[in-house]
Amino acid sequence: NGLNPIVDLPYPKIDIKKKDINLAYKLFEVYAGSISEYTVIGQYSFQSIYLDEYKDLSKILRTIAITEMRHLRMIGELINALGLIPYFVNYVEKKPIPWNSDYIDFTINYRDMLINDIKKENVTIRHYQELINYTDIQNVKDILNRIILDEKRHIEVLTKLLKQYDEDQ
Repeated sequence: NGLNPIVDLPYPKIDIKKKDINLAYKLFEVYAGSISEYTVIGQYSFQSIYLDEYKDLSKILRTIAITEMRHLRMIGELINALGLIPYFVNYVEKKPIPWNSDYIDFTINYRDMLINDIKKENVTIRHYQELINYTDIQNVKDILNRIILDEKRHIEVLTKLLKQYDEDQ
């Protein structure tokens, strides 16, 4: 049905040869910033619970949340391997800004929920692309490119769900 949010490809192993503190600081934006893996885990988990009466949709959102947990783990491991402790913060000018649940979009309108999810996935992809362009570390590029494949799949699935919703209205 085209609604499988899982990309069936392996993730590259993390293989960092040298520390890169500046890159590690930049990774915190996608790790625990306002639009980050940590934030969307909370958002998709909330949506999955709130929309529990819609079993298929709830399961898709829960599966996306689990995929985002894998991403969070990989980004955290990259941050650690690059030389910083993966606290749930974002750094702005190397000053920690604690992650905040206000980052989660608690929209309860089904259609607005999906539109906002798609927007966040697109912003996330742009952030990953900027990080890929920033670094020369091939292993990091490979990992981020693999994560982007998942984010693009999430956009495809969410877009199909939105189209289905609009057709049913």
